[in-house]
Amino acid sequence: MTIDSATEIIYRWGSTADLKLFIFDNCRDEIVPFLQAMDEIQQTIDSTGSEDERKEAESVIQIAVSRLVKEFHNILKVNAKVFRRMNNLNAKRGFMSSGHNSFNDSTTMSDSSSSNIEVYEDDHVKRNTLSTEAINDLRSIAVRMNSCGFIHECLKVYVSERKSGIEARLRHMDIEKLSRDSCRRLEWAVLKPKIKVLIRAAIICFRYYFVNEKQLCDQIFHGLGDKTTDSCFMDTVTDHTIQLFDNAEALCSIPPASERLFKILDLHRALFDLIPWIQSLEFLSTKAINQTIPKLADKANEIFRNFEKSLVNEKSPVFDHAEPIHSLSKYVLNYVYKLCDHKITLMRLSLPNLPFMDVDGNEATSFSAHVDWIIMRLVSNLEDKSKLCKDPPASCFFAMNNFHFIIQEIHAHPELQRNVSYDNFMSLSGKFKHARSEYLKLTLNVVLRSLRDEGLNKIKILSFSFRVSKMIYRLKRFNHGFEKLQKDLGKLVVSDHELVAELRRLVAETVVPAYTLFLLHTKKGARLEAHLKYSVEEIEFAIQKFFHWSSCVAECPKVLSSEISHRNKQTRFHPSKQWRSLRVYIGGAKFFFI
Repeated sequence: MTIDSATEIIYRWGSTADLKLFIFDNCRDEIVPFLQAMDEIQQTIDSTGSEDERKEAESVIQIAVSRLVKEFHNILKVNAKVFRRMNNLNAKRGFMSSGHNSFNDSTTMSDSSSSNIEVYEDDHVKRNTLSTEAINDLRSIAVRMNSCGFIHECLKVYVSERKSGIEARLRHMDIEKLSRDSCRRLEWAVLKPKIKVLIRAAIICFRYYFVNEKQLCDQIFHGLGDKTTDSCFMDTVTDHTIQLFDNAEALCSIPPASERLFKILDLHRALFDLIPWIQSLEFLSTKAINQTIPKLADKANEIFRNFEKSLVNEKSPVFDHAEPIHSLSKYVLNYVYKLCDHKITLMRLSLPNLPFMDVDGNEATSFSAHVDWIIMRLVSNLEDKSKLCKDPPASCFFAMNNFHFIIQEIHAHPELQRNVSYDNFMSLSGKFKHARSEYLKLTLNVVLRSLRDEGLNKIKILSFSFRVSKMIYRLKRFNHGFEKLQKDLGKLVVSDHELVAELRRLVAETVVPAYTLFLLHTKKGARLEAHLKYSVEEIEFAIQKFFHWSSCVAECPKVLSSEISHRNKQTRFHPSKQWRSLRVYIGGAKFFFI
């Protein structure tokens, strides 16, 4: 190719009136001639000794460069439109960023399935957004621009377009800028899904989008100047990386309500696990590792510490002794389950010292120590509540049910069982047995007192009529007391069906032998038979109707604090391992757990 023919090609494409006509799009058969023309003219500039020829060639190169910048820009825009169309198509099919799709592979970033953040490696996440043909075209343009000394023009266009593409993807994932003020002001119900979106966006960006951007920069700009690739990549992703980190740091300004701990832990876990990818971001990794992640750890510790101190100061009343499990028991056990689910993340933190305890060393801040302390603090709190019951049997009934509930839940959760000390568990078991024994003694005392001999057999035969009248009186009193037991115990709800069976057995083992022995005395006097209301079999049958257990336990108020008792909405609890929403107010602070 001669210099004249090369110049003609450049001028022809530099003066085209059709602004929508592009060499690398509409006229691909012109790509090779145009690039060869540029090479020819650039060779003239490098080899000619004539100043006039050099200036004329440089003027032609300027026209070619201007054309290639437009071509470079158009290639990026065309591929960006393809990406947006793909996103819109996926959205119409229901493949929204927050939905569950039938994709082949997924990445889960959480301690447990209870707080899953799943990222599916479908085309939307994994696919490089530039085709191989587009990458080759961009590389060809970049090489010519670099040889002409205009590589920075390419870099400027590339960074602008790719930044816009990342911004569009973040918008598609509903990412928005969060400020400290907005995080303090927004309701948790509004803020919580934003955290989930932020976690998912961070995973997608650092593991996929930014990795792809680095690969694209390498493929297009590798070898075109010192650190060109690295500076191009960093210029492309820096603003959006800082936005993700700033959003995470803004969340550290939220009030330390206990229900917020686990989302903060999820965010901490996600960023911590992304460190291998974040470290490729040069100075930005310093911000993440030395600032953002430690701030999240400090916020998690603050919330955790607030929960433990609030548990100490919790003063909610016992609303109704007929409700077997207090809301505090359900809330705290549910909270502890979640703590165990997030054990890996919590063990990474420098956990605070146990509140109001002078214990030094690692034992005071270990995860097990905190779980053990929370369980026993709950037990102590329940003991205090039981003492507030004016009716002694109701006090024992409350303690018995709640202690049994805690024991059963510890047995049902191996991770919880591993973190509760043997001594404390045996102490709790002893408290349960004592409460059960005292409850049965106080409840059955009335009927058992009516069945006692109390020396009647020692009355002389001359006092036979007196002895009979006394026995009639006691029989009537037993009948009346047993009827009251049937009425009272028949409607009581107990926390567990096994406890129902155990209580019925203990009542039967206590009452039936005493009643059987009492009936032996009735055979000695015909006058007594007229007052017999129950046979032994009827007593046994009636006892099997005592107490009640249902999979749907009686409703329990969400509000425990008297300071905000005007909130009287209620929720229904289930004594299974899957809990529904539970709101507890401890020390005037709202606890809400989902």
